[in-house]
Amino acid sequence: MGAWGTRNFENEGSQDWIFDLIDNKDGGLVTDTLIRIMNNIETLEIPDCEEALAAAETVAALVSRPSEDFPEDPLEKLDVLNLIATRALRNQAIAVVNKIVAGSEMKNFWEESGQGPAWAAVQADLVKRLE
Repeated sequence: MGAWGTRNFENEGSQDWIFDLIDNKDGGLVTDTLIRIMNNIETLEIPDCEEALAAAETVAALVSRPSEDFPEDPLEKLDVLNLIATRALRNQAIAVVNKIVAGSEMKNFWEESGQGPAWAAVQADLVKRLE
């Protein structure tokens, strides 16, 4: 995992995902990513978690609650997505975050690194911003 911190955009996977989202102007990618994670019955792998948390962060940003580490250029271009963060979409994003926190390779990675509490606090903050 190419990570340099516990925040959701402090890794290569989420950075790549958000820039691809904006470059392709595809708001459907947000919902597709969230649905893919919710439908996954296997252990969630780190790359999937990185993308899903980036999607959830995007939903939070759409309701004017972006994280401090949300990349500036994509943040300024979210309007190209033509995506509205409805209550249903926000609830779906919350469910995805909770699923990742409940059990995933990403959770295991941060716990084994000794930074599990810091990572969990980032996810708790994301859920609050989505509510």
